Amino acid sequence: MSRPYTGNTDGPSKTGRRAGTESLMALVRFVSKGQMKNYGTLAYRPMRGKPGVLSVHATGRALDFGYSNRSEAERWIDVFVKNADLLCVEYLADYYPSPGGRGWRCDREAWKSYKPGEISGAPGGKWLHLEIAPEIADDPKRIAEAFRTIFGS
Repeated sequence: MSRPYTGNTDGPSKTGRRAGTESLMALVRFVSKGQMKNYGTLAYRPMRGKPGVLSVHATGRALDFGYSNRSEAERWIDVFVKNADLLCVEYLADYYPSPGGRGWRCDREAWKSYKPGEISGAPGGKWLHLEIAPEIADDPKRIAEAFRTIFGS
């Protein structure tokens, strides 16, 4: 069932780093045995290539995961999309595929292939950008419960 996409409409985080977001980063890194790297969460900045437009990173709900092993990245892409409702995933950008990367969004429940230059860093970028809903960004317990459901105890 599709859910609305929040984007940056909730504005900059007033509390700094958000516990659910940071928990999600830590758990992905733990389960991947460090293969998924922390390329950043909270950052008060504009979107890349869009001066004056607030990045979702500024809301404290975006995570960037770097990788060197594409098969490990594809494993996490599958986890995020198959469990999008459980993890409250709103958006996932994959910068690697040609011709210009791709993005999955909760309001369409589908991938969109981008044209070259449409998203900065694609094609060939070896990182994933993930955005989660506000209600889970502050709930590390819910993130932990979701991981137990997905991966077992």
